[in-house]
Amino acid sequence: MDQCPLNVGLMPNPENSCTDLEEIFVNHIFNTKGLCRTKRWRMIAAINGAHTLGSAKVENSGYKGFWSDPVNSGVFNNDYMRNIVAHGWGPDRAVNGNPKKNQWKLIDRSSDHDKSE
Repeated sequence: MDQCPLNVGLMPNPENSCTDLEEIFVNHIFNTKGLCRTKRWRMIAAINGAHTLGSAKVENSGYKGFWSDPVNSGVFNNDYMRNIVAHGWGPDRAVNGNPKKNQWKLIDRSSDHDKSE
């Protein structure tokens, strides 16, 4: 089987920002009895923390680059979150020529992210 038609909408589309996070995780997956909305968002924050490991590859997701730096991408730490807060970011439009794939890139320092891909 080359496709999984049942997977439509089960993972958030990064292009939809927090709208998809809320629709998929807050309103559906974590919408269990006794779990208040605040706790659901905390669980989403924990899931997003997994971005501290690994990188995106165009052939897998249409996006490219490390969420952290190449050294820290293999270590479970808070480097991803520190980078979000401590550095300047700017849009990287039409990743790999695809106008439906946009991402953020570091703009306040030279990026070592592309060197190790």
